[in-house]
Amino acid sequence: MRRKKNDDFKFSDKYHPVQGIVGVVVALLALIATCVLFYISSTSAGNAGVWIGFAGLGIFIINIIGFVLSVQGFRKQDIYYRFPIAGIMLNGFLFIVFLLLYIVGI
Repeated sequence: MRRKKNDDFKFSDKYHPVQGIVGVVVALLALIATCVLFYISSTSAGNAGVWIGFAGLGIFIINIIGFVLSVQGFRKQDIYYRFPIAGIMLNGFLFIVFLLLYIVGI
């Protein structure tokens, strides 16, 4: 059995920023909502109506808000960078997906 030494513990003042956590939650909700919209659109053979487009536009705006929150969390000092980086990556990926959908016009 390993015996613990006094210097095995490391204490720090770092914390997880709330903006980063909220950015990840927003990204996950936007991802789930996007998948639901893709499913609805595919089951209706592309004739789902205008409300699918408005819902997609709303998710796109929420996605931008999540990206901004993640960047704000990333700019703080003495933090753990796990959640802000994950929020930036997820929201950035969804931003690119929505931008490509807009450009292609599907």
